[in-house]
Amino acid sequence: MVLIHTVVVLCGMTCLWPAHTRAHHGGIGIEGDLVEWALNVDQWQEEQSDQGHRIKFLAYPRQPVRGRKTRLVFEIQAIATGRYVSGLAMQLHLRFPDGTEQTQPLPETTGVTAYYEAGVVFEQIGEHVITVASTTPETTFQAAFKRQVSGSAFSGDWTVWTGNLTVLAALTITWIGFVLSLQRRFMPAQLSEPPTAGSG
Repeated sequence: MVLIHTVVVLCGMTCLWPAHTRAHHGGIGIEGDLVEWALNVDQWQEEQSDQGHRIKFLAYPRQPVRGRKTRLVFEIQAIATGRYVSGLAMQLHLRFPDGTEQTQPLPETTGVTAYYEAGVVFEQIGEHVITVASTTPETTFQAAFKRQVSGSAFSGDWTVWTGNLTVLAALTITWIGFVLSLQRRFMPAQLSEPPTAGSG
């Protein structure tokens, strides 16, 4: 009974525990570990090149949901030298499904070189055009990306669901093994009575 209760509590905590990932240079690759892979699929990654610069676009979470904050992260790299470019004056331009547009500054992420980030709450369902541009003299470039915003987190793509289910399964199996090992270690052993000598 204790084991069943523990598993139920674990499942509930896992469902409420959001998977967060941090951007880093080179992107987030799929590692061999299933749990790490499951956490990593909750990001969207895409890149374009323009005017000698590689613009990598990362979105967290992978599936934007109306009314929820989405992190839009852009990594800028010079193609010729391979160096990451910091100190740029960047702008983020959004075109919404109804045709309205919005432009805002895109500041560089504190403590992370060449990463420019903005948190956006999408209020419309449908395809959004996300354009990032540098207005720095002699370092101008731009790139446009498209992301589909859904009305519910339950309508995300299959990779997100696969990742969440993998995390849940792995944590559940690990916790069951841990509980069983504790039971075997601390449960008092049942002492059997010594056999009585039979009459000859």
